[in-house]
Amino acid sequence: MGSSKQRTKLEVCIDSLESARNAINGGADELEVCSSLVEGGLTPTPGLVKEIMRMIPKVNVMIRCRGGSDFCYTPDEMETMLADIEVYKEFGVDRFVFGALTKEQEIDKVNCVKVVNNAHPIPVTFHRAFDLCKEPKVAVEDIISLGFKRILTSGQQPSAADELALQLLDLLLKNYNDKIEIMPGAGINCDNATLFFKSGFSIIHSSCKRIKRLPEVGDLNMGGNEMYVTDENIVKQIKKIT
Repeated sequence: MGSSKQRTKLEVCIDSLESARNAINGGADELEVCSSLVEGGLTPTPGLVKEIMRMIPKVNVMIRCRGGSDFCYTPDEMETMLADIEVYKEFGVDRFVFGALTKEQEIDKVNCVKVVNNAHPIPVTFHRAFDLCKEPKVAVEDIISLGFKRILTSGQQPSAADELALQLLDLLLKNYNDKIEIMPGAGINCDNATLFFKSGFSIIHSSCKRIKRLPEVGDLNMGGNEMYVTDENIVKQIKKIT
């Protein structure tokens, strides 16, 4: 991979005000604001977004109305997400994060163009739904043509630091970075962040998380007793690397 002297920015994904404060105090450049990171990140509440916008200028909002890894949405689900976009446009957020696929695991052009058009002029990141596409080269061309401004990808592997992931990320960076921003994410930590800095990526994505255990109260199946919390020290360590 190539090299770059440009500072690499860090986007931290968070799902609570506690995590947002930790990320900001650690020096995060941007926040991807979600709910339920244990589900991979869903649309956050308006209250959470409002509170975070008081603290940091770069707030990117996840638009994903349910969990599940198919990313193939019904008309009702799309109406819900388009309505969420309208709400957050009025807030003045900096970016939306969205992705939709067909049942054949190709880019859902019909629904994606609705989101990009409704979000305009706010830019949209295509999230890790990209990592499920059967033909990544075709998918990235489609994503570019639809008007997305950034792709979050683990290189179609569990971790962006896996060898095969790095090969795909290198290909994307060399061939498409002049058309769309390539943002590696998933499994990026203090031990491997330098790989992406040296490769010349302009931004990387990480949760910088630790597990926070909650008290166990009752046995009514009302949720688990573990949650993810961004660790300020992890953010600081990655920022030192980049």
